[in-house]
Amino acid sequence: MKKVVSIAAVALMALGLTTYVVENTANEFDFMKDLSKMLACDGCSTTEDRRDPPKPIA
Repeated sequence: MKKVVSIAAVALMALGLTTYVVENTANEFDFMKDLSKMLACDGCSTTEDRRDPPKPIA
């Protein structure tokens, strides 16, 4: 009986650990998708924060 309980406990622990790893991996992929969207944005900045071009020297 002890052996069956021990095997069941190890199997339950392995299932929990696998679930934890899968959830963390899914979160990492979501983070990478958000990061790639931020890097691919060409027109994200507004013109309000840009400075005027330098004036030519006369």
